[in-house]
Amino acid sequence: MLLLLSVLIPLLALSYFNHPSPADDYCYIDTVFKYSWLEAMNFYYSGWTGRYFGIFLNHSNPLIVHSIIGFKIWPVVLLSGFIFAFYSLFRHLTPTLSRAAHLGFAGVVFFLYILKMPSIVEGFYWMAAFVTYTVPNILTLFWVCVVLDWYRQDTKKMLLATLANFFVFAIIGSSETNLLIIFLLVAALWFYRIIFHRKIDGLMISLLIVTILSGYFLFSSPGNAARMGGNPMGGNVVFSVVSSFKKLAELSIGWITKTPLLIFSLAWLIVLSKISVGARNYFSMPVWFAVALYIGILAAQIVPSYFGVGIDPTPRVINCVYLFFLIGWFYVIGVVFHYFHQRYTGEFRLSFLRYGVLYSLLVLSIAFSFFRSANVKMIYSDLLRGKAAAFSRETNERYALIQNSKDAIVYLPPIKTRPISLYYDDITTNRGHWWNKCMAGYFGKEAIIMKETK
Repeated sequence: MLLLLSVLIPLLALSYFNHPSPADDYCYIDTVFKYSWLEAMNFYYSGWTGRYFGIFLNHSNPLIVHSIIGFKIWPVVLLSGFIFAFYSLFRHLTPTLSRAAHLGFAGVVFFLYILKMPSIVEGFYWMAAFVTYTVPNILTLFWVCVVLDWYRQDTKKMLLATLANFFVFAIIGSSETNLLIIFLLVAALWFYRIIFHRKIDGLMISLLIVTILSGYFLFSSPGNAARMGGNPMGGNVVFSVVSSFKKLAELSIGWITKTPLLIFSLAWLIVLSKISVGARNYFSMPVWFAVALYIGILAAQIVPSYFGVGIDPTPRVINCVYLFFLIGWFYVIGVVFHYFHQRYTGEFRLSFLRYGVLYSLLVLSIAFSFFRSANVKMIYSDLLRGKAAAFSRETNERYALIQNSKDAIVYLPPIKTRPISLYYDDITTNRGHWWNKCMAGYFGKEAIIMKETK
């Protein structure tokens, strides 16, 4: 719990100082005001991207009701949703453990995630990014829980199936990255049920149908072709696959060696040893299958960046990769442990001395990683040194300048204090820049321009 609170509290506090970003947040609602809600969504679907669920959420952002407070509430919802999703997942996988143990494990994963998360702002505070990555990531974790419930329960099957299919529809419509994740999970479900259980059921069939239809709806968008045509390396299969695995190897080495992951893995083995064989039922699958699915899901998230536009994945994409790296890491360890424990019946015991050594290493590793983490330093610095408060104050002053000005063209001072945890980008000195035009349109001005600075 202490680990969870050490990173959660400053992130929740930073939410109070969050604001809509000139980078895209105003554009969606400016388009709504100009063309209507439905026409605005059609405009983006036809001209830029097939991410229909992301389009829906972005065109429904709090600015549609002129709310700034909504941008302070959204991060709280996301952070709470993340922790609850972790908690629910581990509760389903290890049902015999206590609620405190489930919450503790959720806290460990969340702590590890924040330590090395590539972009805090893109994960929790910049709405244009988090609705297409963080939201579907949370829904994917809930999808796993719902599917497990469907096979475990004899009641509420229709409700659970409806939820599972809706999650697939929403996840696929959020981004190509999340489409590949859920596609592989649905394919893995089919493979596992057919090969190992010799069964096909109604949930499998409905999930397959919804997956195919949702994928078609995303890829048939005219906007996807426009985006993929921007780089000559886009569409190169060999380049995309090779680059993806190289990038994954590079990232994995850093995540393993620069966090307390290995020490927590040893602690996880001890926890697994306390669970009966019957209670480890959800870890009962072939090791090769779990490892192949794990590597496939990680690599598949990186492929769209190279295949679609021929460039390295953005930090918000790596946020997704790291999330499933952590969850999959602990799950695969559980599968491997279950496999060997069935064949080797001896107890996994540690002496009091060895427990003490492991505990000491764990504490030292946590403390070292916590105080060396760039993310931890950033969120505490932005909060305690007043950077977040200053950023919010300067942003509010700009709102006042716009609203109090009677001129058609408004010049705004640049934001001087730019906390990395909250600030993504800004308007420019070019009145024709897309973000300038969107902000001007939203506030009903002819132009909004950043003042030249010496």
